[in-house]
Amino acid sequence: MQDIKRNKRKMMQQMPMVAAKSNNKDIEEEVFVSDDISRGCKKTSDFSCKSKQDDCGCHNHKNDCDCDFNKHHDCDCDCDCDCDCDKNHHDCKCEPCEIEHKNCVKNPCGPKCVEPFTPANFSTANSVPFAIETNRIFDTMAFQIFADGVAENGSPLAFIIDVVEVFGPVPRVGDVEVKIEKVCINFDKIRIDTGDVTLEDFDVEPIGDTEGENCQSNFESVVCGPRDEECCRQCKNKSVAFKERGLRVEVDGLVLELRGKCGCTEFIALAFPAIKRTGCKKEQICTVEFPFNTLSAPIGVPADGRSFILRQDFQTSLTVDCIGKAILSYECYEGEGYFDLDIPNGIDIICCLQEIVSTLVSEQLVVLGSPNAVSPRVVDTFSKVCDFPDCTKNCPPRDNKHKDKGCGCVR
Repeated sequence: MQDIKRNKRKMMQQMPMVAAKSNNKDIEEEVFVSDDISRGCKKTSDFSCKSKQDDCGCHNHKNDCDCDFNKHHDCDCDCDCDCDCDKNHHDCKCEPCEIEHKNCVKNPCGPKCVEPFTPANFSTANSVPFAIETNRIFDTMAFQIFADGVAENGSPLAFIIDVVEVFGPVPRVGDVEVKIEKVCINFDKIRIDTGDVTLEDFDVEPIGDTEGENCQSNFESVVCGPRDEECCRQCKNKSVAFKERGLRVEVDGLVLELRGKCGCTEFIALAFPAIKRTGCKKEQICTVEFPFNTLSAPIGVPADGRSFILRQDFQTSLTVDCIGKAILSYECYEGEGYFDLDIPNGIDIICCLQEIVSTLVSEQLVVLGSPNAVSPRVVDTFSKVCDFPDCTKNCPPRDNKHKDKGCGCVR
């Protein structure tokens, strides 16, 4: 309703000008009709204006907000809002010029972290046996290692450092020693090459490629070999030597974001991997490699000669070694000034890797389980988005004497 009143008021401000400038009778009559419609304002229609000698004369002048009482009491409203003419008190009340909001909703974004899925508890009293066929873990072991980054051809890795932001004053003459406080590591892709995997006296046939794609971390191989009579006679498993040569991790699009301080001055620099060419020039490269030494350890396998699965599960994490002294300087080149950041000892990027090697055998098992299926989490998009207000929700008990007790609901 407030918007309708404002539109009428704007129309009243513009229509008399059209009527004054136009000599067309039809246009004047149309303006007159619009003027009559707009007179149905908020409170001026509560009393009538019979003639010019009446106590109240309602006129549309300044911003359609002037009330003339007895032709000597005027009240003007500067803002473009409704004029409330009170016959008894001779004043003009303007409603506040604000945006009216009656329907407000909360941002439906949920939390970033959720609880892990936990199935419902059940007791053995209401459990039932299930016969299943699955891969059982026969033996498992874990390697925890790390390696330094190098260029594609194995040459030492260097970095091209570009200072992108400086917040605060820096001496224009001489070098300033600064401290690197935080390093942010960004990359596009990470790939794992398992290299050559062998088990003593067993044939290993990889299932799929040994060099994975982006984010691939699980690799499996089918293994079959001879029966060990001595271990079978003792009812024990066979221990064989596991070896992995040429394990390598490749990272594409690596960029380091260096954040540091010089007193109260803060700066941000980007470090791009590169290799040194002749003449101390650096050439940026796209891929950084992390070669690992040969991994070797004994692992248990079935002694009865049946085939099994060799699974390798990798988890990687990139970090940097200690960055000590760093020097920030201001230099001029061909009339333009720029900042330069030098790290004398360089930056060592490190890849930490954990590899879990397991032997899996296929077996038919009988397990106890609940006869009820797992209950998934219901995604109720309707109730989260749609909310229909209930007028009777917060109303007091029905009372014939007091139909409305302030909640705005009338029964």
